[in-house]
Amino acid sequence: MVLLLVIPAALYAAEAGHSLEHQMTQLALQIGIILFAGYFGTVFARRIRIPIILGELLAGIIIGPYLLGSVAIPGYPEGIFPRVANALSISPELYGFAVVASIVLLFLMGLQTDLRLFLRFAFKGSIVGLSGAVLSVVAGLTVGLLMTGGTLSDPRVLFLGAVAIATSVDITARILSDRRRMASPEGVTILSASVIEDVFGITLLAVVLGVDALETGGALWSTVISIAGKALLVWLGFTTLGILFSRRISALLKSVRSPSQIAVLSLGLALIMAGLFEAAGLAMIIGAYVMGLSLANTDISYVVQEKIETVHQFFDPIFFTVVGMLINVYVIATGEVVFFGLLFGVLATASKLIGCGIPSLALGFNRHGAIRIGVGMIPRGEVALVIASIGIGSGILTDRLFGVTIVMTLFTTLLGPPFFNRLLKQSPQTTRREIADTETVTTDFQFGSADLTRFLLSDVVLMMRNEGFFVNRSEGEHKVYHMRKDSVFIAMMGTPTSLHFTSHREDVTLVNNLVYESILGLQQQVSHIRSISKPTELRRTLVEQSSRAMVEWSRYLPVECIHLNMKAETKEEVIRELVTSLLHAGKIIDYEEVLNAILEREQSMSTGMQHGVAIPHGRSNAVTDLCAAVGILPDGVDFESLDGEPTNIVFLVASPKDNPGPHLQILAGIAGIVNSDEARARMLSIPTRRELIEYMVGHSSPRRKA
Repeated sequence: MVLLLVIPAALYAAEAGHSLEHQMTQLALQIGIILFAGYFGTVFARRIRIPIILGELLAGIIIGPYLLGSVAIPGYPEGIFPRVANALSISPELYGFAVVASIVLLFLMGLQTDLRLFLRFAFKGSIVGLSGAVLSVVAGLTVGLLMTGGTLSDPRVLFLGAVAIATSVDITARILSDRRRMASPEGVTILSASVIEDVFGITLLAVVLGVDALETGGALWSTVISIAGKALLVWLGFTTLGILFSRRISALLKSVRSPSQIAVLSLGLALIMAGLFEAAGLAMIIGAYVMGLSLANTDISYVVQEKIETVHQFFDPIFFTVVGMLINVYVIATGEVVFFGLLFGVLATASKLIGCGIPSLALGFNRHGAIRIGVGMIPRGEVALVIASIGIGSGILTDRLFGVTIVMTLFTTLLGPPFFNRLLKQSPQTTRREIADTETVTTDFQFGSADLTRFLLSDVVLMMRNEGFFVNRSEGEHKVYHMRKDSVFIAMMGTPTSLHFTSHREDVTLVNNLVYESILGLQQQVSHIRSISKPTELRRTLVEQSSRAMVEWSRYLPVECIHLNMKAETKEEVIRELVTSLLHAGKIIDYEEVLNAILEREQSMSTGMQHGVAIPHGRSNAVTDLCAAVGILPDGVDFESLDGEPTNIVFLVASPKDNPGPHLQILAGIAGIVNSDEARARMLSIPTRRELIEYMVGHSSPRRKA
């Protein structure tokens, strides 16, 4: 399919030569193909249950210049992704997109760092992180020395040490979040240790880039220490300034008022910071991470994350797919690269298990907790790939060394998550003494009604926004809202019949007042509605002479659910018989649940209209898709109609509660069919089910159908 889209442009490209216009045309085609390849790579990864970045890597390898990318097609004799004569084998323009993608990725990582949580566990995290980082560096240096035969000051050797350090925060955090262990002692320790490792790894990366820039064939350790000191000083200096001035930066950004514009300008600051760090001799990703970290504890943090999620989804597959394209499969498949890659993977795994697990035992964790921490730190994932891409992009890493880092990354990323997930399924205590969270409090409100809960949830969100809070929603098993203003942070989770708030202890009064005011407001609205509305009068207008019919009845009304000449004597008997027919037609799952939903609606106000028509209806989770049944009662039944006359025509409609479909259009469509004496008389006289449904379909508008 992609080739069919490419061929018209390719024919044009055959005449365009290698002009700038041709290069931009090719770049546009490349980005489009990469997005589709990355998507199908993630689908494949989810299907075989591996981290999605591995699926994107595989997609990049397949479409890259070493495989399908260099296959000639009309207009592109060297392929869509031809091998370019440089260290990367891809065009600088395409690599530029990957660099911007890495900046977005690291900016988001910094933005998602919980500084308060980090500071609370900073001591334990520092010990665990530094210990794991040191052993990881040793693992990388060992492989580097064996492969290159160089010295410890060799940039290639140092680079393998830097690659080995970082833990994939994204992969580990997803597993912790899915298992609801993010705030557990081991979860917080892993996340804070990962931040420490990022600092250590990024500092070492700056050292490697500085040593390589010396071009002396080596470097004295005094020079290495000087570069490390400079990198750490710049890192800590900008991070400290960013955190100190974070509220002023936030206030400046909030002055533009539009949440989308705030997110765009925040990303603009990340790009500026990335450029400044690169100009100072440090990697761009360091600047992006610092900018994200600076805004992490501000009230716009979650809003920025939400608004740039689409940007992230655009760039994320580009980065990992392009990294896959950099992999020379002919080199990575050699025995040497596979051997050293697996050796690197084993040593990198052991370095985390030993370096992070053993110190945990001395910090209050028991054997279960120490194992969880060690295994949780194993995956290298996206951070290792970002650093490796910098290595090959700068020319420090050769194809062989790059291949070894890829094998190590694949090994640790495939090995760690399944074991970590399995460990989290168990529920033993992970610390020697139980640790109570004295800072955050959970406040629960049970309402017992899904409709009431939905209304109060919407009202709470609206009230918080009116109070000046930034509110964003994340989707999962339940809706979770993050509400933030200055130093106040409240998380609200909505279940079908309850609301659960997590806040600092001093903000519980605010939460209680929030819910109280919302309930009080609802009571006032109900009283107001009762005083001004006249339901009986509204009911008289539900069947108008000019109502528009726009329903595709053959889709919603099974023929077997049409009942002619019904003998039921009460409206409850009519409803029961029609619901039974829906059950036999396979349209509903639970008879009693659907019946109760319709009878409950009927008790609140009868659905008996005028002129012998009734439309009982209800919504239930026992209904898979909107469906209807029709009953014709020649002798009539008392449905408590508005005009007091017997009901002869009954339309019963059942809808799903959460996704009701065109429920209101169905009700309006029914009114459109029975809006005249002639139409009602015709329906009562039709002899067969088929003719009745054909009549209803014939009286539906051909212009719009639900």
